Amino acid sequence: MLLAAIIGCLLLQSVPLPAGDKDAEPGESGRLWALEPLVLPKNPEVQKTSWPRVSIDYFILEKIEQAELAPTRQAEKRTLARRAYLDLHGLPPTTAQLKTFLEDRQPDAWQRLIDKLLASPRYGERWGRHWLDVARYADSNGMDEDIVHPVAFRYRDYVIDSFNDDKPFDRFIVEQLAGDLMPSGNLAQKRSQTLGVGFLSVGPKMLACDDPDKMRRDIVDEQIDTTGRAFMGMTFGCARCHDHKFDPVSIEDYYGLAGIFMSTKTLTKYSVVARFHQHDLSEEEHARMRREIADLEKRKADKTTPEEEKKQISSKVGQLRKDLPPVFEVMGVTEYPAKDAKVHLRGDYLTLGELIPRRMPAAIAGKRQPDIPADQSGRLQLAQWIASQDNPLTARVIANRIWHWHFGRGIVTTPDNFGHLGQQPSHPALLDHLASSFIDSGWSIKQLHRLIMNSATYRQSSLAETQLKQTDPENALFARWKPRRVESEVLRDSILFKSNRLDLTMGGSMLKEQNHKYVDRGKQKEYIKSMRRTIYLPVLRSSGYDGQKAFDFPDPAVITGKRNVSSVTPQALYLMNSELVHESSSALAGIMLEDTREMGSKQRTSWLIMHLMGREATTSEQDRGQSFAANYGKDEETAAWAAFSRALFATNEFLYIQ
Repeated sequence: MLLAAIIGCLLLQSVPLPAGDKDAEPGESGRLWALEPLVLPKNPEVQKTSWPRVSIDYFILEKIEQAELAPTRQAEKRTLARRAYLDLHGLPPTTAQLKTFLEDRQPDAWQRLIDKLLASPRYGERWGRHWLDVARYADSNGMDEDIVHPVAFRYRDYVIDSFNDDKPFDRFIVEQLAGDLMPSGNLAQKRSQTLGVGFLSVGPKMLACDDPDKMRRDIVDEQIDTTGRAFMGMTFGCARCHDHKFDPVSIEDYYGLAGIFMSTKTLTKYSVVARFHQHDLSEEEHARMRREIADLEKRKADKTTPEEEKKQISSKVGQLRKDLPPVFEVMGVTEYPAKDAKVHLRGDYLTLGELIPRRMPAAIAGKRQPDIPADQSGRLQLAQWIASQDNPLTARVIANRIWHWHFGRGIVTTPDNFGHLGQQPSHPALLDHLASSFIDSGWSIKQLHRLIMNSATYRQSSLAETQLKQTDPENALFARWKPRRVESEVLRDSILFKSNRLDLTMGGSMLKEQNHKYVDRGKQKEYIKSMRRTIYLPVLRSSGYDGQKAFDFPDPAVITGKRNVSSVTPQALYLMNSELVHESSSALAGIMLEDTREMGSKQRTSWLIMHLMGREATTSEQDRGQSFAANYGKDEETAAWAAFSRALFATNEFLYIQ
């Protein structure tokens, strides 16, 4: 392994590749495609003019027709409803919800369904989890010292609320990088904004390093790399030791950013074991209540105050002390004394080179650098520059992420890397159209959902012609709907939901450990038995939950814009043997038997298939259900239908978004 790495390094050094151009301006020829200015392209001309429903369909159809193929017909209304519920909520529709939609004959029924789903708090729980993949969220540090983050949940809840509120994405960016530096009108706003900077703190950190200078620089490196990849799809971390080998990012660009993050405090104690900085945002509220208590006690001490009033004051003071809210602490960074950083030759902080002013990467920002005051870190200016519509990367990256999370495949199939080592966009004009439309909508993610989901492209059936599947097996043309397995959280939540066991309580933490205490891994069995949505289960970096790991829950130590999708034996074993599936199947069987007391086995089979799959059972399925139940005997009716339910939970039809 070591020999291979050395050879790889030598080969890279022998290839003449572009370094960062300090004087480069956006739009210069020969530059990386992702750095070209964002433009709003016109809708292409197409032959089948009856097919497009919205603007994006023209861009999709153009490529399909160039390949001498045709798009697939629209999926059935029943299929579309289940697709929309799983896509936006991460939960399948109930039979009643499905029936309501199927009976809605109005021409705008689909649009109204989308609006209804986007207005539900379930939406933020589903799409907030997508962003937490990118933010490498966890409730413990992992690494060398796996201590708990008991207030990290506030960042998770902030993300969920931000998606539910359709917070403009440009503001969402600024809050996550510099929310503590933004002006606020009241305590509630200050808390909300500061919650965002948990983004820079929740990443894994080596807390037992005996070299505090190295520890600090490693934290800065992780923050630079995560910020670059999450918001701009650029691997700035590669330039820590030398000019980027592939992308136009120089070592000077890296240390211009490093100065910003070196002027930012993440830890309050850098000696073993290091401690995280936390904002105490309870001070203002506590101070107000203490002043009120002091005023009351002063009046009580006044000799002229009647005895009856003194008794009332004592009662009120006691109630105020009882109502004093708990400390409201927030995980997040703050300002350090600002200073520029020197280039670390070969990444060694003991071998320093040129002093680099804090600034944005020259190849992207060019000469139009924002002013960074001498007494500020530059985090706020960096955040505002990233969130600017003039930045050619930011809107493209998030538009591609949203497309990927809808279709299981991005227009750029490397969502965290828009550099030379990433893939070229399959539909570059469509990506620019999406990004431009996104900015014009006020950076509204919900509007982007509407644009995508109202398209003919999104509403296609997965039942495509054989020639199309053979010609485009990866569905790079998006000429059909390609079924994809639901994520691990959706699987668990759907099983609990369909057995009436899911607890839809929102927010809060399940962790019981105190701040800076080590993770008690024995409590994982307690956490996984909770009936709450999976997004609220503590994410422990040192170990995960068996069922979640089997179905490709991402590594929370790294940014994950694209999850792995595997088909491995442990998945089948989990669906056959896990407590979740057995207990949920038994609960579902009980519900079904209660609802179908006067029905026979065929009708019960139909009930279960409608309940889980959202469709009528076939005659063959009814016969098989009847035969299956009969083999158990009358005395084992519940066990028979629990086993049948378990089999249905494990079907592709339940596991996939069709």
